[in-house]
Amino acid sequence: MIDAYLHGQPTCQGQFKASPEDFEVTELLDLPTSEPNEQKGEHQWLWVEKKGANTAFVASQLANFAGVKERDVSYSGLKDRHAVTFQWFSVQLPGQDLLDWQQLDHPEFSVLHAALQPRKLKTGTHRANKFVLRIRDIDSQASFEARWHEIVRLGVPNYFGAQRFGHGGQNIEQAKRWFAGELKRRPSRHQSGLYLSAARSLLFNRIVSARIAANRMTPEVGDAMMLRGSQSFFVVETVDETLLQRFNSGDIMLTAPMPGSGRWSTNAAIGQFEQDICNAEPELMAGLLKQRVDASRRAILLHLEQPKISWLGDDCAQIEFALPRGSYATSVLRELIQGNETHDEVISQQ
Repeated sequence: MIDAYLHGQPTCQGQFKASPEDFEVTELLDLPTSEPNEQKGEHQWLWVEKKGANTAFVASQLANFAGVKERDVSYSGLKDRHAVTFQWFSVQLPGQDLLDWQQLDHPEFSVLHAALQPRKLKTGTHRANKFVLRIRDIDSQASFEARWHEIVRLGVPNYFGAQRFGHGGQNIEQAKRWFAGELKRRPSRHQSGLYLSAARSLLFNRIVSARIAANRMTPEVGDAMMLRGSQSFFVVETVDETLLQRFNSGDIMLTAPMPGSGRWSTNAAIGQFEQDICNAEPELMAGLLKQRVDASRRAILLHLEQPKISWLGDDCAQIEFALPRGSYATSVLRELIQGNETHDEVISQQ
């Protein structure tokens, strides 16, 4: 099943990620402004640049250097291996001064800065990721730029990227086997998390795609509208001028479910629309309910923050934008070009 395009299938062709330098990701996470030496704490926070390595591998190397177990190293989100990325890690070292992290010499990453902090870095602490992408071999500058401005103005579907589902969709297949009791051993906590996330993400994507295809992209009675910049939402009782003004200004956003246990948030025709799509995957829905995964909501559309475009030649564009954590740069790119990617983006920009 091919997910629907918000702006129609793109006609402009181009190539991205011809090299890691074409895909740069910077984690946006605010730290206290005081000098490192003025900080107290048992957690050493490290600002790391990496290229050609995934986040978990870097964490293991940091643990080895510090002489601690991998569970003592944490990070806010996973970053792509085939990219140049900048992100924070923390290492718990009670009673120790800052290590000389500059002595950690590795060809795939380097520690650029270190600071003592009183708390560990928890998953999902960062607020967003900033992307700097280079698109090469663009066949029409005018077509590309027109499409870019349309995306900046109207946004893109907030789809989960293919990497969420594992190579060849293996996470979905394993989730179905797990739910059906066909696995020889119970998945580890990490594996079960991947399978549950994949199942919910697939159902979310299908609801969003179906809603776009049905041209139901304005608020309806029964819709769950999310307040911009928060996870709070309310259910629409009446579609009036005030509601539409808030929607058109971006103050409130349409949502789709991340299915799980608990009361179904939407009602009326749109609630039934969502439930019918989920019920088409009874194995996944039954498994999510059995595992007691809490249902939640996610914005249907994704809007680029601080967008910028510049040309590095007649057929090479550099685009810059920030996305909230948990969103995918590939969701932007699929609406922008018919492209080919030299390397698969195997890890989500969480």
